[in-house]
Amino acid sequence: MAKDYFAELKKQPYPLFVAPRPYSFDLNEDMLRIIREEFGAEGTATKLAAAIKGKAKGEIEKAGKQFFEEFGQNWINRVMQLGEEYPDRTIEVVLESVDPDGNQFLVFPHVPQRYMEIAYLATQQFLKLPVILNNQYSFAYRVPQCYLFNQIKEKCGDAVAKLMTCQHGCLKALETISKNMKLLAIIEMTATTAKEGYCEFSMKNIGFQK
Repeated sequence: MAKDYFAELKKQPYPLFVAPRPYSFDLNEDMLRIIREEFGAEGTATKLAAAIKGKAKGEIEKAGKQFFEEFGQNWINRVMQLGEEYPDRTIEVVLESVDPDGNQFLVFPHVPQRYMEIAYLATQQFLKLPVILNNQYSFAYRVPQCYLFNQIKEKCGDAVAKLMTCQHGCLKALETISKNMKLLAIIEMTATTAKEGYCEFSMKNIGFQK
């Protein structure tokens, strides 16, 4: 009679892995609430309306660009700060991919993607960021039916919304991530809500600063 190896294995004790704390692959609700309160679309559009009040079109573009570049930098810095304070298992796994010699195996594109997911999911009305490209060379995504664009249209008018000064917030956020991570990247906007009905951004990895 053949020996039942599986039966023998079942009799042997085996170490049970116990997580030091509950793992979560979901984003922390308190973190999302804090970001939404500080950088939500409705409040941001209201602040923009105050910043451009009484200005001519040329002045509005300049003031809007300045407003959103400051917004984008503060927005993503806050996201990165809170991302460290409220880590989820997904970002922990990615960060664990950095070996003792500092080789960045999975840091790009996964870390920039995770921070942008947090930023948008906290301030937009969609439940998942549409990522259209994700590899070691490029990260690209779309923002469909932008809630911020719609709020700008509502509070500042169609003409101001179509200037797309809000693009500078997203571009500055990506630029700030690159700077904070010492990542050398080419950042582009390849579609706008005013023309295509959605915004599309890309980040191309060309290395890390030494």
